[in-house]
Amino acid sequence: MKNIFSLFLALILLLSVFSCKEDDSLAISQDQLLRGNKWQLKQTIKVSGNKNIVDKLLACERQSTLDFRDVEKYYAVSYKTVEGKCVEEQEEGNYVYVTSKDKRTLTMTPVNGDVKEYYMYEINPKSLIIQKEFMENDSVKYMRYVYQSMQ
Repeated sequence: MKNIFSLFLALILLLSVFSCKEDDSLAISQDQLLRGNKWQLKQTIKVSGNKNIVDKLLACERQSTLDFRDVEKYYAVSYKTVEGKCVEEQEEGNYVYVTSKDKRTLTMTPVNGDVKEYYMYEINPKSLIIQKEFMENDSVKYMRYVYQSMQ
């Protein structure tokens, strides 16, 4: 009986050691996730202190898209409601996505040269949230742009 218990214990230990090993063969990097989808704007969230103000946007604005499927270039189509009409603006340029342990930065440089820098707040196969910092009334605030995958 003691041998069976020892064998069982050894088997459990052996299984626990091998089950902890990570399998990177199917791992997807954040950069691959970014390029793997065309992203459609779902909502924006203005963060001010502990307060989150969600704007679900008008149907016109929710047509806006970001596309990073080219390794270095991005394509953006933005929609805005101006005087009751849905107006489209297109933009393209280069982007750089940099990750480290404490920072995930998405830098977008349109053809006109106005650099836009975002913090990658969240990315997964279904959603992308980028965050931009800005000043308002002498305090730091954040605008989060929430996108969903179009696939």
